[in-house]
Amino acid sequence: MQPVKIITESKIWLQSLNKLPWKSPKVIGGALTALLVLGGGGFYLSSTASAAYVVVNGETVGVVENVKTGEELVEQILAEEGAAFGETAKTHDQIEYNPARINNQFTALSKADLKEKLSLYIEAVQVNIAGNSLFNLADQKDVDELIKTYQGIYVHEDEKNVVENVSFDEEIEIKDVEVLPEQITTAEAAFAKLEEGNIQKEEYVVEENDSWWLIARKNNLKTVEVLAANPGTTLDTVIKPGEKIMIEKITPYLTVVFEGTKTDTETIPFDVVTKVDAKLASGTSKVTKAGADGEKVVTYSYVQKNDKVVSKAIVDEKVTKEAVSQVVAKGPKRVQVASASRGSGSVPGLVRPYGGSTSSYYGYRGGEFHTGIDYAGPAGESYVAAAAGTVISAGWQGNYGNCIVLDHGNGVQTRYAHSSKLLVSVGQSVSQGETIGLVGSTGRSTGSHLHFEVIVNGDTVNPRDYVR
Repeated sequence: MQPVKIITESKIWLQSLNKLPWKSPKVIGGALTALLVLGGGGFYLSSTASAAYVVVNGETVGVVENVKTGEELVEQILAEEGAAFGETAKTHDQIEYNPARINNQFTALSKADLKEKLSLYIEAVQVNIAGNSLFNLADQKDVDELIKTYQGIYVHEDEKNVVENVSFDEEIEIKDVEVLPEQITTAEAAFAKLEEGNIQKEEYVVEENDSWWLIARKNNLKTVEVLAANPGTTLDTVIKPGEKIMIEKITPYLTVVFEGTKTDTETIPFDVVTKVDAKLASGTSKVTKAGADGEKVVTYSYVQKNDKVVSKAIVDEKVTKEAVSQVVAKGPKRVQVASASRGSGSVPGLVRPYGGSTSSYYGYRGGEFHTGIDYAGPAGESYVAAAAGTVISAGWQGNYGNCIVLDHGNGVQTRYAHSSKLLVSVGQSVSQGETIGLVGSTGRSTGSHLHFEVIVNGDTVNPRDYVR
């Protein structure tokens, strides 16, 4: 048997190559071309890398490693921009990723550079009050909390104060909006703005005969508020006609209106009964019966706007402790007020000269007889004449400090003591309600207040019986 020749595929391939006409130019050219293609392809693959172009609204903005990397980069930016507001930011931008092979030395698109190319927004809630857009909050929950916190400044309900209804003077409109992250206001900043109020500054040109207190009165402000708007000024700062100063008015953005029923325990001040005792020396007096304040429980309905009670009506009143009148015996001779009129003692309707709270009543207090009523208040606030009259005294009067006495005729005078400044002079006529001085603490005084007396034919009387 003849041996069998087994020829492998590799040998067949080699035999085929050997049979090729290698000296032929066509064969040589084809071989070289094949070698170049194979070598070039290997070089291309080794010198490039897979990547993806990021295209925003048709503009190629950079390259990332792949589509997934680009998507994750955008998601990070949206999450970070919305984190402060408890949500994820959004964008209307058209973002595309185009895969490609590029030089493997490429610089990947950074998060900061991509963020600059994106237009981001937050879905927020816009708060409009009385037609004016005040701020944008992150969500409705922030709005509800803001309103509740603002109401809490003024509305304090307990067993003695039952609040029946709460509303606002202004219309509040809430709108869903898309805004830039930097246009979102925090709940804390929004509350601070509401609490501060709307500060409006305007220029005021000083007129002839103007003074700080008169300018304040013209603009329905307190003197201290006008001075505060003009740093470096005091009551003694001279202002001239034509000079320009600043007026600063604050109005609330939001007015809380609420009504309810409140029960308070109030003091009933004791009356003082004066009797002439011929056995006493002139100008002397003594208490023959001590007085004592009473108490009453008063229930009243009210309507309040922010911190001001606009209406009040007594619903029920019950005296729990009767006041005991104080009886004072005085010597027969009366001390007269210099240059004061004498007459029937008929007192016209006196208006309250100052709106501060009553800090001391007429009568004996701590062993001394208090000849008037004290109204507490900050220095510099103005007070007015209780009735029309003539200034018969204006200046320093010992324990009274800076003091004014007005004569109203018929033997009736009023005294205004402890002033920080007097705005009238002796002989001047004043009308009821006209500003005549500023509250202070001059003379014998333990704090800023207005001491007010009513004097009839030389004797002080209880102002509560005459002031309407």
